[in-house]
Amino acid sequence: MSKAEYDSISRRRFMAQSTWAIGGMILGSASGPATESPPASAKAEHPIPTRILGKTNVPVTIMTLGTAPCGFSPKVTVQDIADLVNEAIDLGINSIDTAPAYDKAEEGVGLGLGRRRKEIFLATKVRANNIQEAEKSLANSFKMLRTDYIDLLYYHSLGNLNLEGTFQPEGVFTWLLKQKKAGKCRFIGASGHHLPARFIPFLESGELDVILVAVNFVDRHTYNFEERILPLARKQQVGIVAMKVFGGANPEGGGYGNPNSVALMPIEYLQQAINYALSLPGVATVNLGVRNKEQLRKNLAMVQAFQPLSPEEERRVLALGKQLAEKWGPHFGPVTEDSPKT
Repeated sequence: MSKAEYDSISRRRFMAQSTWAIGGMILGSASGPATESPPASAKAEHPIPTRILGKTNVPVTIMTLGTAPCGFSPKVTVQDIADLVNEAIDLGINSIDTAPAYDKAEEGVGLGLGRRRKEIFLATKVRANNIQEAEKSLANSFKMLRTDYIDLLYYHSLGNLNLEGTFQPEGVFTWLLKQKKAGKCRFIGASGHHLPARFIPFLESGELDVILVAVNFVDRHTYNFEERILPLARKQQVGIVAMKVFGGANPEGGGYGNPNSVALMPIEYLQQAINYALSLPGVATVNLGVRNKEQLRKNLAMVQAFQPLSPEEERRVLALGKQLAEKWGPHFGPVTEDSPKT
């Protein structure tokens, strides 16, 4: 998609979304362009726009419910997560992301979905260094999620895995592709926060359907998935899901395990972070992790208030991000294979 085409689509998208904005916020696949249409849920008071998730051809709401914070939080119960899932569906969200690594998150999502399973594009993950670990992980995910198929199965956290031999007949990525062929999942993805170059061979294989990567205007100056990886993903028509839009949990606040922890991104810049991520060509949805219904509604309000960044706004926000990046540093892990770990 050319910049002129993208700018034209962004202007139309803004006009369509302006009537859906909610007041009182924290701040005053097809190969063609993304499409915006309300999901089927009639319960949503303010319909949430959808975009096509790359070559999957699936329309997903521009906000995905992330479940890491609620899964890790000791004060959030499995029933709380189930209630959160149903609240998200009632609000019109049709995309939910979870993982075995998120403590009790899968169990809560499975409890919450019940008969509403078909209303949701469900993503979970496999983090494994060999087939035995992968098989055990996926089997438990099916049990916890109370489903017999996964819509999107991610190869979880590429930067933390031993990828040697993964493309070989007995490698984990080859095994994942077999799960797709067997109908256990509809699509295969890869996720990661750091070591962006690790995504290249997976994208070049032509077998990847979706990527889930860290995208925010601060880490652009450190990991820079935006320029290193997203162009190749767009070329391959791979769906792009933006995560860590707020930079993740502030480590000084105890991380996700602390019920009072806050995002690393300063609160006054949260709306700009949403606008930045959703303005990037190819990004279909922002994966925003929440701990409770209040956070869910606040995040959704900001997403529905999305306005594409103008060139001047983009320059300003990137200048701000460069300043913050000096403070954040490589907080997710090394940028390259030979860079020091923090």
